[in-house]
Amino acid sequence: MFFFCSCRGSRPALIPEISPPLIQEDVFVYSGDLAGNILFPCAAGIGWVDQAGKIVTWNAEKRTAGVLITLPFPVKDPPFHQGECLVLKDPAVDRILLFDLAELKVRAELPYLRVSNILGVDRDCLVYQDGEHLVVNFWEKPAGMVTLNKPGEKYFNCYFTPERILISTRDNLFTFFKKKGEFQQTPLPVPAASPLFCDGENIYYGSSQRQLVKFSLTQKRLIWKMRLGRTLERQPFAFAGCIVANPADNNVLQVNWRGSVRWWLALKSTMRFDLVTMNDNLAAVLLNREIKFIDLFHKKVTVFKSRGNPSSNPLALGHDLYFMLQEGKTCKLQRVGNHYGIDVAMDPAKVRWTGQSIRFFIQSRNLLMPTFNLLISDREGQTVLSKSAEAAERMQLAWIPPQPGKYLLKVTAKGINRKADAEMSFQVLDPRKIISGFYLHF
Repeated sequence: MFFFCSCRGSRPALIPEISPPLIQEDVFVYSGDLAGNILFPCAAGIGWVDQAGKIVTWNAEKRTAGVLITLPFPVKDPPFHQGECLVLKDPAVDRILLFDLAELKVRAELPYLRVSNILGVDRDCLVYQDGEHLVVNFWEKPAGMVTLNKPGEKYFNCYFTPERILISTRDNLFTFFKKKGEFQQTPLPVPAASPLFCDGENIYYGSSQRQLVKFSLTQKRLIWKMRLGRTLERQPFAFAGCIVANPADNNVLQVNWRGSVRWWLALKSTMRFDLVTMNDNLAAVLLNREIKFIDLFHKKVTVFKSRGNPSSNPLALGHDLYFMLQEGKTCKLQRVGNHYGIDVAMDPAKVRWTGQSIRFFIQSRNLLMPTFNLLISDREGQTVLSKSAEAAERMQLAWIPPQPGKYLLKVTAKGINRKADAEMSFQVLDPRKIISGFYLHF
């Protein structure tokens, strides 16, 4: 005999990207040695390179991993990743291999290149330093190598457009026009201390004078400079309709396009990696093992305490944050994000008897419009109760066990975003027989 009810929840139809309480879980254990500390999106999941020369991918939907390709050389130098390209060096023969992460194939193999520092890569060319020479190498063109000799320049990064490449240094902005194959040099109004960010018409960078600088590419002039408490050495970027800057005082600044601070947040700890952009949040991974998910739209912060400091860069995939944890000789790929599952609880009675109602409380967590299937089986695995409910988020089940024994409740909830399972075992006693051999008489 049972009583059953279900009800729709009052939550919105869409699940927020970050919904406390959050969880941290191991999704894959890897026993190889990572080359460098980078993770990158690859093959509907996450990829990394090990020192044996394997590109390994983990599929987020299937939750399985495999070797995508084995390179013809071991990887000692950390790979370089930008956009959909991965650059790997074979120092034994001065060989560069470019792997296309979108098409999952080797796009180019460039032998006999003396590469001292890789600055940038896209699907057309590789930009690097050969000693004091700045080189733009279009590998598919017979005469596709252009060299600029600028002794003493410290190069920060490259920004690619279909027509040009922007290369920043401390004192100059070099623009390489792809069609002409020529460099143009523009002095910066204030010496740079960080890589640049380009919105198409302007560049933004941190200066050596503790400023965030906006410089117009079309007008070739300073638009504004905003004073900072400490030097900005990390690359600024656009997010939530503003520019985000993270200077060395461990603050996160949200700056509008006119150079005014709209909002700021004190992280209260040192950042281990650059801020990670998610769909609706920024993720700050801190040395005190905190992960702060920053919602700039609603000006709120969700704090999560991690089990350890990551040994790889964090990477956002879907609504989750992933990173590696080093434990002994193994690396564990971690997921930090929403708890997707089912909570099952029983009424607080210490002892459950035959002939008395047992009440179960079932709640889905972050499953969108779930349908439930419930199954109670006895010690022999025989089903004693089976029930289902559609489009419910919370359920209650009252059941009167017909006889004593050990039972197992299994709950399956299938939402339109994912599926979850839970189970609970419980013991039912006969009130006439508290201890074997002893009976109560009324």
